[in-house]
Amino acid sequence: MMKGFTLIEVLLAIVVFSLIAAVTFSALGPAGEGFMMIKEHRTQLEEQQWLGKQLRRDVSYLSASEDKNKPIVVLKNDSRGENAFDELQLLIRDPMYPGLTLVRYLIDEDTHKLKREALSPWARTHAEPITWELVKLDSFNVEVLDAKSSWKNVWNQAAPPYVKPLAIRVTVRDDLGEMSWNLPVLQ
Repeated sequence: MMKGFTLIEVLLAIVVFSLIAAVTFSALGPAGEGFMMIKEHRTQLEEQQWLGKQLRRDVSYLSASEDKNKPIVVLKNDSRGENAFDELQLLIRDPMYPGLTLVRYLIDEDTHKLKREALSPWARTHAEPITWELVKLDSFNVEVLDAKSSWKNVWNQAAPPYVKPLAIRVTVRDDLGEMSWNLPVLQ
């Protein structure tokens, strides 16, 4: 006599396995969404950390122009309620490139991405800067520490001699929260 499964037993096993698979899939679906949210937050946090490293690098390379006709630091304040759309301009001597480079940090108001633009200070007016989109932000707030140890939200010297601030404080805010860097300026 042969022993085996009947058709009803096989169908019943398939139904049970199907139910177990459906319950497992419905339980793991939200977990997958949670993993995607964690991945997005991690990516955003890494972009902020990279921004801090790039700002620290640029501030460490601040340099005066040999012909003394370019300001070293220019800070334009543009606050709108709780959000700041400041613009930071730095004159740097990057060891990777010959000569001086004028670097601007500003928020693109269409995409809300912080941009870093680099261009020679003596470039023609129609020259396009090298542009990097860094990180999506809600606010980009910059302050400079002057010789009297007070934080200023505007730094635009009209004529030489151009003076470096003692430090630059950058505060950014996005949907993860707020991050701030105090960047000392080498004199």
